[in-house]
Amino acid sequence: MDSGIAAILGATVGALGTGGAAAVTGLWGARTVRVQLAAQEAQLRRGLRVDHVRDRREPRREVYADFLAQARAIERALGRYRESHTTDMDAFHREIDKLDHLGVHVLLEGPPPVVSPSQELIRTAHRCIRPLRNSIGLRERFDAGSGECVDAAESVAEAGLVFTAEVRDFAEAARRVLDDDSAVETPAP
Repeated sequence: MDSGIAAILGATVGALGTGGAAAVTGLWGARTVRVQLAAQEAQLRRGLRVDHVRDRREPRREVYADFLAQARAIERALGRYRESHTTDMDAFHREIDKLDHLGVHVLLEGPPPVVSPSQELIRTAHRCIRPLRNSIGLRERFDAGSGECVDAAESVAEAGLVFTAEVRDFAEAARRVLDDDSAVETPAP
């Protein structure tokens, strides 16, 4: 083989090797950049999701706390009616109206695991009106120690216990929702 051909062949092989190595390096580098960009995008999405969950949690906490505070006010009102033997139902109706109003906020803030217990709590509050009204009516007609009045007072107490259980159920559901970090913990790609 002639030294000229060998030189051309050597230069060609060297150029192809260098070009091939550059192409492989470029492809590898492009793949690495795509993987890095995908990882950064996933991290950004997780960060945005964490911010979103945090931004949703605080308003929900406030709405749930207001709703629970109003429910506790109704519990206290039920106790006062039993103990003081008052005949004014207007204040009790106003307390339930406030609970209804705050229940709308719970409906808006959600999520569904809290909505159902809040609505059941409101329904139970409304169911407390009849035994309370009956008790007040009987106390106006009979002696407070009469059997009718005692039975009516027990009905109010039973309604109050059911209401208290519903308050606990709502509080537990709200606590679970506020503590739920599953939306934050998204798996890495």
